[in-house]
Amino acid sequence: MQGYHSLQTFKYENPESNLTDEFHKRLDSPTAIVTNLKINPILRGIRQSKSFSLFLLPIREMLKLQDIILQNSNTVSRLTSELPPIASNQLFLKTLSDEIKSTNDIEDVKTTNAEVNDAIDSAKTNSKRNTRLKSFARMYLNIEDKKNLQIKVPEDIRRTYDYLLDGEIAKDELPDGKLFRNKPVHIGTSMETVHQPKSAENEFLPDVMDWISFINDDEVPFLIKTFIAHYFFEYIHPFNDGNGRTGRYIACVYLGYKLDTLTAITFSSEINKNRPKYYKAFLEVSNPNNFGEITFFVVEMMKILIKGQKSLIASLKEKKNVMTYMQVQLQARHLDEIPEKLLNLYSQAFLFNDSGYGIEDRDLKKNTNDYPWTQVKRCILELTSEGILTKTKSSPLVRRLSHDYIDSITSGN
Repeated sequence: MQGYHSLQTFKYENPESNLTDEFHKRLDSPTAIVTNLKINPILRGIRQSKSFSLFLLPIREMLKLQDIILQNSNTVSRLTSELPPIASNQLFLKTLSDEIKSTNDIEDVKTTNAEVNDAIDSAKTNSKRNTRLKSFARMYLNIEDKKNLQIKVPEDIRRTYDYLLDGEIAKDELPDGKLFRNKPVHIGTSMETVHQPKSAENEFLPDVMDWISFINDDEVPFLIKTFIAHYFFEYIHPFNDGNGRTGRYIACVYLGYKLDTLTAITFSSEINKNRPKYYKAFLEVSNPNNFGEITFFVVEMMKILIKGQKSLIASLKEKKNVMTYMQVQLQARHLDEIPEKLLNLYSQAFLFNDSGYGIEDRDLKKNTNDYPWTQVKRCILELTSEGILTKTKSSPLVRRLSHDYIDSITSGN
């Protein structure tokens, strides 16, 4: 299928051909995946009355991309399995922090590294503190445990939304229908309408039911299903606010259930880096001349995911090399056994999560159990008093390498 293009492009490349005939040729192909999800195309910002079922052809490029994603996921799993526990944990926390920040940035919801780190810390420790984004972080942490979403009825979507975005939605933007929004929403700018979803809850509820049926259909390959479902959730736009964050979270969960965790939780950050391509691919599906074909949206989503994987793999390889270098630098200082062990652990935490708080004192116990804890604790206090370690949190106690000491290691002094 070399030279396979969208129907919109086909129209310009073949002005003498009948576009409807080409559409039916594709739709009736034995390899076509025709869904139960119907869209109304958008023409100059206005939703058209005619509807089309989303359909896809698993073209050669898509199958190749699917293979690359699976191979990359295996590589990420192998590289992370080779990391020491502290490095692996800090890498996960850093990737999770970037994901949470990015999924908010896409919606122009500003969050700081400190807010995200506090939320993750509060969620991990089951703290009773009322921390912003705590529920958000807790939901994303479930991906690490391979917990899949069970969405069988519309109420399950609402429960996910409520828990994920607890405290993040303004009161006047909360759902005003039985479960979802019950008023029109405008997607675009004051100058241009990008998408015009159905206005009332009773109008789009059948679409929600079709979406639920689709995500529970195991006949569709999971990567293809994930990206089609992601598109259609955004197309329905069931909430007044928070659709993007909810839709990207659901996609992350489905990706994380089948792929490695880090690949899944780079989804939003990679979309954030490729926003123009993401929105262009989204708009092309709703072009009337494409008759509901979603092939190229799925291809673009796969490419975006692969970009994230490639960055992740390159970063992992680089950081493993730097970690070895830092270990050599520490050995050259001819430290006693315990301080060298501790500084090695703290350097891992910095290298794999440079915006994090560091390591909790209590987390060091399981990584230093070859030595008496009293000696380890005494060494931690000495390193702190010498300015090598900096206390970043008091409850629980968390420390990281000081900037001066990091500079001395990286410069080889």
